[in-house]
Amino acid sequence: MITRDCFMPNGFPRTRLTLATAVIWCIAAGASSCSSGSQAPTSAPPPPVIAAAISNQPVDQSIPMGLSATFSVTATGSSLQYQWARNGAAIAGATSSSYTTPATIFADTRADFSVTVSNSAGAVTSNTASLTVTARAPMAGDLRFQQVDAPSTVNGWGNAGVGLSTNLLGRSAQDFTPSIGTSFYVGSAGNCGAIPVTNGTGCTWFFSEVPFTASSSSPTLLAGYGSDVFDNFQADLQNPGWPAFGNGASPASAASVITSLDLEPTNILFAVSWIQSAQATGFELVQNTVTAANLPAAATQEGGSSRVITAVSNNAGEITYLSYGWQADTATIYEAQVVTASPTDAPTAAANLAAQGFIITASGLADSSGNVVLVGTRVQGDTMARPFVAAQGSSAIQAMMQQGYANVAVIVDLSNPSNPYTYLGER
Repeated sequence: MITRDCFMPNGFPRTRLTLATAVIWCIAAGASSCSSGSQAPTSAPPPPVIAAAISNQPVDQSIPMGLSATFSVTATGSSLQYQWARNGAAIAGATSSSYTTPATIFADTRADFSVTVSNSAGAVTSNTASLTVTARAPMAGDLRFQQVDAPSTVNGWGNAGVGLSTNLLGRSAQDFTPSIGTSFYVGSAGNCGAIPVTNGTGCTWFFSEVPFTASSSSPTLLAGYGSDVFDNFQADLQNPGWPAFGNGASPASAASVITSLDLEPTNILFAVSWIQSAQATGFELVQNTVTAANLPAAATQEGGSSRVITAVSNNAGEITYLSYGWQADTATIYEAQVVTASPTDAPTAAANLAAQGFIITASGLADSSGNVVLVGTRVQGDTMARPFVAAQGSSAIQAMMQQGYANVAVIVDLSNPSNPYTYLGER
């Protein structure tokens, strides 16, 4: 007799039945677990492999020397694999949808990069994208160079939004964090910064600040602006408690660099702007006053001592300047060039400095007539031209910021009432 095991419904003991009885019982009970006649379901066929296709090609990159370039591709398809190549030769380990180069050197300029995307259905190779290496970027964290090629600006001012034009009135102080700020507007308005006023405070200073998106690679930055009575100038520069913000914001902090200065002894006031970092520190301030004729020699001497002039001001017919050394880099030798120009000619003078590789590190009033003094600084021997733009009007200024140009000065030319403000940008 042929028998089979069958799992019985709950409450019934397991038993051995004849084959005929088991079949009848299993059909009646719907017992699919019955060992007689059971069969595994048929597996579904594997999905078809979708061939690799590139939807967004790598694009050309222009990167300051010392920074890294990132090339990327967007592709569709099944189980994609990537392999990047430089000038046709595969790059070891470059096997994702993007590739970031090591820190660039001048020899990298004009190198071509492409990527091959593949799977079991085949492979497709992207268009080539070229790398252009521009003038050297300042060392990361160096606040002395107006944020030129810094993480906060080089990719578009930290994805900043619309800036706020405002002013510092009389004896007061303001700080903005996280934020990037311009130096004081400077140019044809006589004393008291860019715009003279008769509101009883004596002076007002105009500037712009732009909210900054901080990240792990872009440390939090603070833009500060402060004014006080002229007799307090020396003491304030040495006092980390001035202005009394209560949050550590101070131009006297070792994490700060003063970016503009205006001395108004006849109005019994002075004003400074500064940039302060939550990470960088070790900046050492030196103050000197020289005749206008001796400022170029003083700037050369400061650069030879690895110091950078970051702020200048007319001071009763002479020039007071502030320069900084940095404990993180005491060996770099800088070259400096000083130019004095009218507000109308200042943008052209700035463009000429940039064409020689200089970053404008200081701007201020040269004299009581409104002429502007510009100080350009470059690493010794770095003569490669720097990208430069002179932007007028809100749309041009926004384009400047989003294209990665750092604002190095704002020139006011009241002889041009339709466009009196020119933002100077460098990369």
